Amino acid sequence: MPKLEIFLESLSPLLVGTGLAIGNVQSGRKYIPGSAWRGAVASLILSGLRQRKHSGRPVAVTEPDPLFRQAFLGQDAARFGFLYPVSRDAADLAGTTTLPIPLTARTCKHAKGFEGHGVYDGLLNRLREAAEGIHPYSREAGQCPRCRQRMDRMRGFAARVYPAESYITTKVGRRSYVRVGLNRYTETAQDQVLYVLDAVVPDREKDGREKPLTFVGAWHGNDQQLQTLRFLLDNHLLPHTKGGYELSIGTARARGMGQVCLHLGNPLASSHLEERLRRFQPQAGGGPLDADHLYAALTLRSPLLLLDEFGLLVAQVTAAALEAYCPNVPPELEVLSEYSVVEQESGTGWAAAWGLPKPVMPALAAGSVLVVRAPGRRRDELLDFLTSLEAEGLGERRAEGWGEVLVCDPFHVIHDEGR
Repeated sequence: MPKLEIFLESLSPLLVGTGLAIGNVQSGRKYIPGSAWRGAVASLILSGLRQRKHSGRPVAVTEPDPLFRQAFLGQDAARFGFLYPVSRDAADLAGTTTLPIPLTARTCKHAKGFEGHGVYDGLLNRLREAAEGIHPYSREAGQCPRCRQRMDRMRGFAARVYPAESYITTKVGRRSYVRVGLNRYTETAQDQVLYVLDAVVPDREKDGREKPLTFVGAWHGNDQQLQTLRFLLDNHLLPHTKGGYELSIGTARARGMGQVCLHLGNPLASSHLEERLRRFQPQAGGGPLDADHLYAALTLRSPLLLLDEFGLLVAQVTAAALEAYCPNVPPELEVLSEYSVVEQESGTGWAAAWGLPKPVMPALAAGSVLVVRAPGRRRDELLDFLTSLEAEGLGERRAEGWGEVLVCDPFHVIHDEGR
């Protein structure tokens, strides 16, 4: 299944909302959910096909266009992944990997980040503890090894820009725009009504120059869907002078916000899963700590929503919960919840097609890490399962980018606190 690089180059402040405003303040996200750019692209294509519904007026043709259905709808619909920020031009980002910083990562409180005293990831220590059967967090380093200050959880987004093996983080700026409310009847300014748009803007250099801001992610689909998507983009989106397509996303677009340039990059080849799995096996003194089992980690690049047979959220992931979505779960697979690190978040947003806020759905947060273990004799079955997870995702709302899984991600090895 092809995996295509996606770059959204910011040309104006962006306000991708989180649903309904709180009071008179509309806050924006620091990243772009898959549903936001998927909906923006679909809206322009439907407008070109004269099938877009707006203002409650019906359209003459109620059945979706066959090409549109192939690119956006159906049981095996293409997946529009989450896009995370990088302070680089889109032309310089080929082969770049982006992800929310995993929950297992920590940094020095005194000198934070990759540029400070470093980032230390505790996942492989958790695997060593699991292999030895000792209590989780027994080996956690409580102090920075360089200055002996306290270690704090690191948050934000990380990117590995090809061909570098190291990661960088991007600081996204915010700017509040105060606007005057309008009277709906007279369409003039309403006395004593103000509202605030809290938008994302590029960060600035020390000399005051504005840094470029590009959101990077991936699109997943089959060859036919990719060919159809390219055809629809070429026929229904305007070309941009930078070589991509003109696109508007988020809210406040009539106020000049949300202007981006969409670039389709190169197909992404999957890195060698067997080698990544080998590097994740817990070792001590040059030998394996648990030769009878294989360990793997599932790092969530986007929120994960698993539902049980009653339609309720699965709060604790188990092998049985995975089997409901992946028929090839290896026998005797265990999800080691004690050694996993997960958080919950509420997924919401605005559905432009409905003209309503989306339902609030609790989900496992992006950056959560699930640890799984299988018997060593199930190696081939485990590799097949992990390969399908990376290719097809997991859980509900996958077409909107939810459930994207990174298997044995190199971030945990590069920044292993036990090294």
